[in-house]
Amino acid sequence: MRYFVVQSSQTTLFPVVDDNFKPKDLFIFPLINRQETNYYNKKYTTRLVSANQNDKYIVGYLLKSTDTHLIQLDKELFNESDLPNWEKLFFIIDTEKQMLLVEYNTPVATPENVKNVLIHLTRKAASSNGYTIKLDFLVDKFAFWKIIQDATGIFQIAFDLSAPNLFGGTKKANEWLRTLKEKHNMTNVGVDFRNENAELRYDEEELESYRDYADSGGGNWTLGVLQNGRKKKYYSVNHLRKKETELNTDNPNYIRDNLEEVKQLLIKLLKTIDDLEL
Repeated sequence: MRYFVVQSSQTTLFPVVDDNFKPKDLFIFPLINRQETNYYNKKYTTRLVSANQNDKYIVGYLLKSTDTHLIQLDKELFNESDLPNWEKLFFIIDTEKQMLLVEYNTPVATPENVKNVLIHLTRKAASSNGYTIKLDFLVDKFAFWKIIQDATGIFQIAFDLSAPNLFGGTKKANEWLRTLKEKHNMTNVGVDFRNENAELRYDEEELESYRDYADSGGGNWTLGVLQNGRKKKYYSVNHLRKKETELNTDNPNYIRDNLEEVKQLLIKLLKTIDDLEL
């Protein structure tokens, strides 16, 4: 995933004035300070192995409460109590490229849940400073065009794109979004083309600029296509960039004791997933 910290208001309660504290740090700050949030009746928080705000790479765990209700028999009847318990997902954050690599373990939390929980954890600090947190997935760069190539018709092409504050000149759609941001002070823009007869036409270069921006962590897309005479919808969230690694993250003490070695392994992994050059 990639996170954006986008200014949503010209007036802030607590303006970011410290040269050592940048707007993008508003995402990291609540994680370092072990903020908690409730999401669908589950409590979430973070614990970091490396917790220096100035580190380029931050390693830690996203934790979800899974308290167990216990009934223990005694001589007369029984006693009931809740046993605190937590499930965890390992992650590394590249604070320069504003990118997260999160352990994929859907029984603990689906990618969409992880995204929403992280927004819940970080949005208060951002909003109190006049900013909005935008968090989106890095998506398989080939999925979008493969779906179109396999279709016999297209009835919907939609994008939801974050306002730019990271990509600079490396993404073609960035300048268009920057102009809209300056003109309208928006935090994201939606583009939705439809033709119910599945006869949509498109400009490939223009569409590629939106796809490239979205798939690099700047938004998401929806494709509605005709396949075998039936309409079907595809979503970018179902085509995430994933990589396997032999790293065992079950033991946080091992991660701490071998932190530099672990970081180097994960940095290599990040580079194989990312396509943004800064």
